Amino acid sequence: MQTPTSTTTAQVHFSSDVRNMDSWARRTGIPLTTAEALGTTYARAHRLLLFLKTQLVQQHGWQEAEPSDSRMLFTIEAPSPWRSPSGLPLSPKLRLQLPTHASSFFSPERRVQWQMVFHSDLFATQRLIVQPITDILNLIQCLLTGVVTLVYEEQLPQGTYTTTRGLPSVQWINTNQAALLEIFGRAHFKQLWKAANDRTTSFKVDFEPRRGVAPKPLP
Repeated sequence: MQTPTSTTTAQVHFSSDVRNMDSWARRTGIPLTTAEALGTTYARAHRLLLFLKTQLVQQHGWQEAEPSDSRMLFTIEAPSPWRSPSGLPLSPKLRLQLPTHASSFFSPERRVQWQMVFHSDLFATQRLIVQPITDILNLIQCLLTGVVTLVYEEQLPQGTYTTTRGLPSVQWINTNQAALLEIFGRAHFKQLWKAANDRTTSFKVDFEPRRGVAPKPLP
């Protein structure tokens, strides 16, 4: 793979601010539960997350990182896909890790660590071409809605429209229905499906007008 080209696409954004989760809970109609309940649901997702990790190792050239960290569910690495004309890597190895416990995402001491994971080239570009990475991102959105979002900014003469996606597509949820039912249970799955199937709840649009330009209604 050669040098990456510059394209406009949605950017992955990580936030450990619980207020974001509360805002998305009110938007989607999926109640924000306790930290203990979130941790239990995340633990039930371990098997699927490890399955996706195995796919990356067996089918996409990733390797277990050494030394292992007992606080992590897994840590894997892959060579940079970006190469110079002479074949030299243009960036450090890609690194993907997820914690054993969901509470790690909200630890102030680990905030920068998770920003480095989700704001990296791994999720910026590889999620578009490597299905297990897409699946991991989508699953995290279902498990911890509002923690990881896709953000697209569009600069227009009248101002900036920011579109934020908090849930994966309903097509992805349909495809993974059996696994999601096992993780969430039927009642929560129905709420998830309903929210993902409605663009007014799975997306939000913000508008910031340019100075001197009268704001227009959101589409």
